[in-house]
Amino acid sequence: MGAMGHSPWGVAMLQMADSRRRFVMPKEAAIGPNDPAEVEVLPDGRVLISPVLVIPLHEAWALTAESTAQTDAALRDYRSGRTLDTAALDGKLAARIGKRGGP
Repeated sequence: MGAMGHSPWGVAMLQMADSRRRFVMPKEAAIGPNDPAEVEVLPDGRVLISPVLVIPLHEAWALTAESTAQTDAALRDYRSGRTLDTAALDGKLAARIGKRGGP
């Protein structure tokens, strides 16, 4: 491993790339073995490595502005004590299904 020091931005290490152009990540890095990361080469030649969270496409709906706003509103309701009596709703739902001839 290379020499370690501290920079104004955190831990800094001086390293040499191995024959396959790989580096060792410091233990303080938020990237572990097999973690996905975005590797960006900046215009001045510096390399920026950022940990990423990969969301399966079929779950991407959960990150839309509308879905996030609905979740935030629901959490505000819950925290303020605004809840529903689900036992009462079960009876109403059963009555509605019964009227329609449901399953």
